[in-house]
Amino acid sequence: MAVAKRLVFPSKMQVEVEEFEIPDDPKPGEVIVENLCSLISPGTELAMFTETHIGFPIPDFTYASFPFRPGYATVGRAAKVGFGVDDIAEGDVIFTRNGHESHTLVRTSRPIHKAPPGMAVQHVPFAALAQIALTAVRVTDTRLGFTAAVFGQGLIGNLAAQLLQRAGALRVVGIDVMQHRLDLSAQCHIDSQINPAHTKDLDDMLDHLAHGAGFHIVVEATGDPSVIPQAVKTARERGQVVLLGSPRGTTQIDPYFDVHVPGVSIIGAHGRHVANTTEFGDPDPTELMLAFIAEKKITVAPLITHTFAASDASKAYNGLLSRKDSHLGVLLDLKQWG
Repeated sequence: MAVAKRLVFPSKMQVEVEEFEIPDDPKPGEVIVENLCSLISPGTELAMFTETHIGFPIPDFTYASFPFRPGYATVGRAAKVGFGVDDIAEGDVIFTRNGHESHTLVRTSRPIHKAPPGMAVQHVPFAALAQIALTAVRVTDTRLGFTAAVFGQGLIGNLAAQLLQRAGALRVVGIDVMQHRLDLSAQCHIDSQINPAHTKDLDDMLDHLAHGAGFHIVVEATGDPSVIPQAVKTARERGQVVLLGSPRGTTQIDPYFDVHVPGVSIIGAHGRHVANTTEFGDPDPTELMLAFIAEKKITVAPLITHTFAASDASKAYNGLLSRKDSHLGVLLDLKQWG
């Protein structure tokens, strides 16, 4: 057995490097991947790092517990390929949903996704977050000419806004209180940006952009439950409100005046639901997002703000936590473990 390394949260606000064993050679149907870099998912991983995930107080919700091994957006190269794996060759660039680790053992019992030829390696991990953002399109009735407002222009909100544009939305508005994120939103060619902190009357501004009718699709991508009531009020009659960011608490809305009378639908859109759409003939979401990124149908390059060595993961997480005005797309170099 060989020794590999990975990140672990042993307790609140702590990140360490731990060793684990990986086979020297793959069995039939297996591939050993030597990882290159990974993308931190700020919402999920910071909720676990800070012990603020809503599942921590629930004993039966074992996902939210320590030790926790973070990460699900990784790219690497096939180092050794086992017998019977015909569509993967040594040296192929592989996208995996494994953690922040130096090596990964993948099995053909689950789909193995190769990066499209020529795709920038550092762009590959964004497919994981783009797949989550894709939920905002696939669970709604988005069509040509619709309008959409996206609360939150972090990674998920930005990618959701781009995908809504690609799906035919006539106007997409990105909303965030951090100007840096709105600047990146504009660099990613999202139609309009609003900073509530710099807007005297947010309702009037949104009403103006929606031509007085409200938005067909409203996406809540911040995970802040206090934003949900505003998102619901922003929808037009019979509009759809998508809870894309995992809420980190509870909230209150007026079910009669804000939902029942206008006929607004509130849709839960946890990322796990998007994969189910393949049952109905939709393309595989991971392959689709890899292709969209490789062909520059969605833009990710401006979203990369920092790259840290895996051994400096503490700096990466604390930067995302305390310097949200500058840290957004943070990559970890999985070849550097100190």
